[in-house]
Amino acid sequence: MVKDIQLPLMPSKSLKGFMSSSYGKSNGEESYVYFHIDPKHTNYVNRILEGYEYVGVMTTVDYNGRCMVRCTPNTRQLAINILSTLPEVSLDI
Repeated sequence: MVKDIQLPLMPSKSLKGFMSSSYGKSNGEESYVYFHIDPKHTNYVNRILEGYEYVGVMTTVDYNGRCMVRCTPNTRQLAINILSTLPEVSLDI
């Protein structure tokens, strides 16, 4: 008969036990970029942002065309630069 042995959970040694960082002290929303577009341009703007890998993830906020890009502090300015060059976009900064 096989005995089921339950070992206690231990922190990962490869990650050094999840060392504390200053990044986890907020919810990250201060890095989000909000903007308005005509809802018919949603797919177009999303595809532009997807072309720049790792900039952020676009999400629609409501049916009136309000959207946001979930960015990191390091990619927020790049997202702003990209969106500000698109004539379909009105930034909420």
